[in-house]
Amino acid sequence: MKIAVVGGGPGGLYFSILMRKVAPDCEITVFERNRATDAFGFGVVFSDETLTVFEHADPETYSAITERFTRWSDIDIHHRGRVITSGGHGFSALGRRELLAMLQDRAAALGVDVRFQREAPSVTDLDWADLIVGADGASSTVRRTLAQDFVPSLERRNCRYMWLGTDLVFDAFKFFIVETAHGVFQGHAYPYDERMSTFIVETHEDVWRRAGLAEIAPAELPPGVSDLASVEFCASLFADALEGHSLLENNSKWINFMTVRNRRWCVDNVVLIGDAAHTAHFSIGSGTKLAMEDAVALAWAFRNHGDDLWAATAAYEAERRPVVESTQRAAQASLEWFEGLGRYVNQEPLRFAFNLLTRSRRVTYDNLRERDAPFVQSVDEEFAASIGTRPRPPMFTPLRLRSLELPNRVVVSPMDMYSAVDGTPGEFHLVALGSRALGGAGLLMTEMICVSPRGRITPGCAGMYCDEHVQAWR
Repeated sequence: MKIAVVGGGPGGLYFSILMRKVAPDCEITVFERNRATDAFGFGVVFSDETLTVFEHADPETYSAITERFTRWSDIDIHHRGRVITSGGHGFSALGRRELLAMLQDRAAALGVDVRFQREAPSVTDLDWADLIVGADGASSTVRRTLAQDFVPSLERRNCRYMWLGTDLVFDAFKFFIVETAHGVFQGHAYPYDERMSTFIVETHEDVWRRAGLAEIAPAELPPGVSDLASVEFCASLFADALEGHSLLENNSKWINFMTVRNRRWCVDNVVLIGDAAHTAHFSIGSGTKLAMEDAVALAWAFRNHGDDLWAATAAYEAERRPVVESTQRAAQASLEWFEGLGRYVNQEPLRFAFNLLTRSRRVTYDNLRERDAPFVQSVDEEFAASIGTRPRPPMFTPLRLRSLELPNRVVVSPMDMYSAVDGTPGEFHLVALGSRALGGAGLLMTEMICVSPRGRITPGCAGMYCDEHVQAWR
């Protein structure tokens, strides 16, 4: 089999490595537009769970990577003069340049033909390849060429962010919250070797404009050229966090995150992996991880299905899509939380920290308690003290909604049973809703209520468009 891989980032290189192990006779050519030593960005993060996947996929690569790792388990949230720490979060990181160098060496050792400073031929000119893998990032040329078939969705989000580095080595993953007259800026920072840390600055587009950054940031910059005026602005803004150290640039410029989705990942003999197929917001640290996990799944699909291209690519997408979409849902929740950071910044630091840590909905109250029970206990105590009662599970804590006070935070929302008579609820509704109320829920919501006869799905839909309905509900 002849394989063309467009893009020599972690996903494309890792797939090439694994595919040479699966099928040693296959010919793999990787096209990478940049030099071997180019690496835009700073550190990349992996969770302990992801490392287990890598260990089984290729022990040699796993050993090379983990020998260089910086590890930590704490997350520090710096908010209004306090530092809130939560432990038990197992993460590792290393420099992107080091990761690429390791993968390049491993690929070369296995006989992969990696062609640097080479633009890939067009998809039509790659007709010699039995398989074409689009691993060329969020702005994928492969995807754009076959857009009518892949049917991509590109959603430009509402925050601006900039990737930076610093020679200050942090001892934990850090969130720095800085409030200004223009709005809130946040820094996401983590160590990735014994000399450096990644430092990402993010803020809402509206705040970015009010701060005058639209005026000082160049409209366009060539690849590799940084926005030095904005780097200086960020260094001044986060001076306390940097403790006298510098912010370092590497192709650093303000950009908006683009959420990429595709209706299809496989078209004929062309397959997308990594950011070309899907993106997940950096606040959950999943871009490189997802690309390399895609590489594992695609290579293993060929291991299981041999040269049956259609079966292998279909199996790859069937395995990965549910996992990726789940990650994208968590990433979406996380990025939306940061887009709305101004709504939460006035919370007490401990409560703010808890909300930040659980923003993706993957880390829940119970999950966080397993990781760091003392932290959750302190959250419970602070929360209980704020309403003058003893600590209890948050679910059973009263909640005030304007003039309505709920005894607890359990909400029950029944499904529509389509049992109304021309919109009027009856005995069925009394029994159905009453039985649920007996469970002690703080708030019981009715089924969907239609506001007009023409707005009904069926004649059995409950309504609120005549006096009889109002009386029946009462």
